[in-house]
Amino acid sequence: MTDTALTFAQLVERLGGFHPENIESWIFVKSPFALSHWTMNVVEVLLILGAAWGLRHALTQYRKGEPVYLGFWAASVVFMLALEIPVYFPEKLGAADNALFFIHNEFSVQFFFGRAPLYILALYPAIMYTAFVLVRQAGLFSARWGVVTGALAVGTVHHVFYEIFDHFGPQYGWWTWNYANFTSSLASVPVSSMVGFAFAGPIALTLATHLLLPTSRPLPGPGPEQTGQRTLKFVLRTVLAGLLTPVIFVLLTLNTWFQLLGIPLTPRSEMMGSIILVMSALLLTLYQFLTLTKFSARGLLQFSRVYLGLFIAVFAGLWLYALPDYFSATHGVTPQGFPVGSLPYAAGCMAFAVFFLLREKR
Repeated sequence: MTDTALTFAQLVERLGGFHPENIESWIFVKSPFALSHWTMNVVEVLLILGAAWGLRHALTQYRKGEPVYLGFWAASVVFMLALEIPVYFPEKLGAADNALFFIHNEFSVQFFFGRAPLYILALYPAIMYTAFVLVRQAGLFSARWGVVTGALAVGTVHHVFYEIFDHFGPQYGWWTWNYANFTSSLASVPVSSMVGFAFAGPIALTLATHLLLPTSRPLPGPGPEQTGQRTLKFVLRTVLAGLLTPVIFVLLTLNTWFQLLGIPLTPRSEMMGSIILVMSALLLTLYQFLTLTKFSARGLLQFSRVYLGLFIAVFAGLWLYALPDYFSATHGVTPQGFPVGSLPYAAGCMAFAVFFLLREKR
């Protein structure tokens, strides 16, 4: 047995065990009534709904002459496949045998030999896309240096919503981390995940999308042949944007910059660097929102705010349910044997999330 297979088996045992036939299948369907905890059903419905709702919104905007929305949604799916599959099978791509970072629990629909739940595949177009739409609807891309500041805002908005989810999931065994492969953690969540995927990922996707895709096109369509060429060009550019995103993502990570600057990656340096990076982006984004938007509950009727408002409401309920187990945890582990996230960090993110929801373009 390879080190990767051994690590996988150990992580599976930590989550309570998987059905052997499921691990051997490219795809399997499990009864939603047989999941290890009812909160797993809730997050499945919430994120799959978000991905489908986002696609509907993106198609509507495409028909109105704004292809960047559909391009971003589709590129997020390409990014997901390009990033997730190597993470699930590191040994197949020449990585070290011990390079497995985490595994997901068994959900209702699972792909890639039990590695990828459907709701995780929906996570990218659900949260990243909706954060992107919220920032565009707020008018932040129209400001000076709009692509850069807008991308930072997308990363910041995505971060505050995603971390509400990220700090909740481990407490009920939605997934488990292989902590041996991480430098530092905040409660149960590795810092590199909080800053990498939750912050740098959407920034990279936004930059790649704006680099390769037009934000608008003339509404009167040309002839059928030119329409086909335009559609083909749009598809190719979208795929390229999705494939370019992991490259930009790696360039933006703290690990890359620490190596370039010759700074040793220690728990202290990673934590300090992460705080400086995320707080700087947060302050800039808050300034942009305060300058370019106004307080308005009317903005809650827009697509992005309706869905993200639902997201906040659902997770507020989940966190209230989780409080007894959270406070009964000993040394960060609940009586059920699962690690807890950081309630103060999640609460802070929820406060900023509500602020972003209550702002509207001037």
